Amino acid sequence: MNAHEVPEPILNSPFEEPEAYWRISKHDPPERCSGRRPAMYFYQPPGREPSEDGAGAGTVIELKMVNRIRAKLAEWRPLALRGEGGVTRTTMELLRYWRRDGRRHRLFFAELEAAETIVFLAEARADFLQGINVPLDQPDAEARADGMRPFRRYACKMATGVGKTTVMGMLVAWSILNKIADRGDARYSDVVLVVCPNVMIRNRLEELKPQGGEASLYRTRDLVPSRLMPQLARGRVLVANWHVFEPRTIHVAGQSAKVLRAGREIRTRETVRIGRKTTTVRGTRYLAPDDLDLQRAAGLITVLDEKRDRQGNLESVLVESVRYVESDARLIERVLGREVGGKRNILVMNDEAHHAYRIRRSEPDEEDLFGEDDDSEAFYREATAWVDGLDRLHKHRGINRCIDLSATPYYPGRAGQDANRPFPWVVSDFGLIDAIESGLVKIPQLAVRDTGGNAVPGYFNIWRWILPKLTPAERGGRRARVKPEAVLKYAHTPLAMLGGLWEALRREWERQGESRPPVFVVVCKNTALAKVVHQWLAEDKAPVGIPPARLDGLRNADGDIRTIRVDSKMVRESDSGRARSDEDRWMRMTLDTVGKTDWPRDGQGRPLYPEGFEALAGRLERFLHPPGRDVRCIVSVGMLTEGWDCNTVTHIVGLRPFTSQLLCEQVIGRGLRRSSYVAGEDGKLGEEVAKVFGVPFEIAPLKENPPVNGPKTPPKT
Repeated sequence: MNAHEVPEPILNSPFEEPEAYWRISKHDPPERCSGRRPAMYFYQPPGREPSEDGAGAGTVIELKMVNRIRAKLAEWRPLALRGEGGVTRTTMELLRYWRRDGRRHRLFFAELEAAETIVFLAEARADFLQGINVPLDQPDAEARADGMRPFRRYACKMATGVGKTTVMGMLVAWSILNKIADRGDARYSDVVLVVCPNVMIRNRLEELKPQGGEASLYRTRDLVPSRLMPQLARGRVLVANWHVFEPRTIHVAGQSAKVLRAGREIRTRETVRIGRKTTTVRGTRYLAPDDLDLQRAAGLITVLDEKRDRQGNLESVLVESVRYVESDARLIERVLGREVGGKRNILVMNDEAHHAYRIRRSEPDEEDLFGEDDDSEAFYREATAWVDGLDRLHKHRGINRCIDLSATPYYPGRAGQDANRPFPWVVSDFGLIDAIESGLVKIPQLAVRDTGGNAVPGYFNIWRWILPKLTPAERGGRRARVKPEAVLKYAHTPLAMLGGLWEALRREWERQGESRPPVFVVVCKNTALAKVVHQWLAEDKAPVGIPPARLDGLRNADGDIRTIRVDSKMVRESDSGRARSDEDRWMRMTLDTVGKTDWPRDGQGRPLYPEGFEALAGRLERFLHPPGRDVRCIVSVGMLTEGWDCNTVTHIVGLRPFTSQLLCEQVIGRGLRRSSYVAGEDGKLGEEVAKVFGVPFEIAPLKENPPVNGPKTPPKT
């Protein structure tokens, strides 16, 4: 048995506080321990991969504040349920309602703990809070000079599939009902702004609006008694993408404010390369010489520095550009809407909050983290706009508190010395390992040994296994643009092997009467590699010297689309509702409906289509069933998209570098959502498994895995 494999991954009921955990060590056998695992995180310096023997793999660091809060919360909870310990009467009623016997929908312990932690920090008596100092989110010096002030953030770390949306509903109800009961209590807000990363999540979070009545989350999840729904409906819940925080350019009489100089001035500096045409390629902006002269003459840009080649030809310029955007007051009015009026003290919730952080742009290895250069540029723009918008909201209206929810509330590679460390305001932790041991997610099953019992580092970390085998030319020279055909020359073996296991499972599902197919996911380093892999799997187009896939169940033929390729740029554009074409919109609809056999229906049995779907299907002359219904394989760059809730993923292959365990967790997490939450007689959920090749996740209890054939060197071509 490998050091990470355990005979019984699920140790706990999802409805009770964990009572046991696996202690995982690189060099020692797994040890079953009594009690609850202390809150901790696995720190790995950015860009540093573990060596073959595990040295330098990283350090386990305790989350001391979370553990202190857990202990204090356990002392406070019995008092709060009796109406003591500082809680209001409204809070006591909600706490009892959530924990009462005979609930129609019993809440997971992870949901209860996350919500109760926020309530505890807001209401507990001072003696309970002694020694708990949650740091504020501090703007930098430039932002402070612009009038920005620090604000309170609390982060709840919750693995994908554990119940973040339910926690949001619990806290919305707690805040609004307390505010309605006592208008003068500044601890509460009756206006809640929920910020999320994309249109798909925004549409789903509409159920947080209490005006939905019995169809809202508060009744479908049994979070609020029926008699309190009228009071709850007096509050306002606003759901928006982070894109609403991007300041809009002012237009007057049909002309851009770049000319009219109206509104707030924003100055930016960037290096622009000189090219034959004006365009942006892989995050780099190019200007044709004529366009450079025109923009300079119009006062749209100022050239600060020039770089020329040996012949004196202009190669690039450092430019400062000025644009004029809407004022802060106008931006906040647009975000909150007229129905809120001038209300202050807003409660903010950030869904997938790991995107909202103060960024530093100095790290050289961003492509390994993001997959593509322009992906990293998009991530920078998102993080900057998101936090800048919160700063301006706090400056003009006041943020009561900001509640962050994320499976991975960590700073990514661009955050300087904070990279791969959790946000310092994490107050609650129920991460992926806890979720595995409580049965709330699928159990990863990794390739860790071959038929002879030997370790299989090749299939455990495919990218690191392949790179040393490549010639300098295949590695792409100094820019390290690895040739995709060279990767597939080695990767086709594990792809075909896992594809064969997928095919066997598909047939088994068919025999059992399951109408949905299992889903196979391939995560690639970049678009070029994704294209070659997609052609090999879906179109039976093998590069020279590489055998065909021979996975007929994944091949597209006769209009039957079984394998799709998801482009990162399409995902970003459709996340904001700005997809450029109907085909892009259809592809996004396809991705969002993988694993869904039908649309939800109203009381009369009529299908409830997503907004604009019927018209889009009509223009493209497509069927009205969910377009992702028959998809069996997804080839993507990056990690697909937050909010993607397909629960039929059974096989995952990683064909990219993994420079941190955080990145492994994010990739694997996309495929671990369970399909069933029915508990057995012992109160535990049954095992569901996802087989994983090439994602070297080392810190979780893994399902025991049957041996696989080891990596083989392909024949010379």
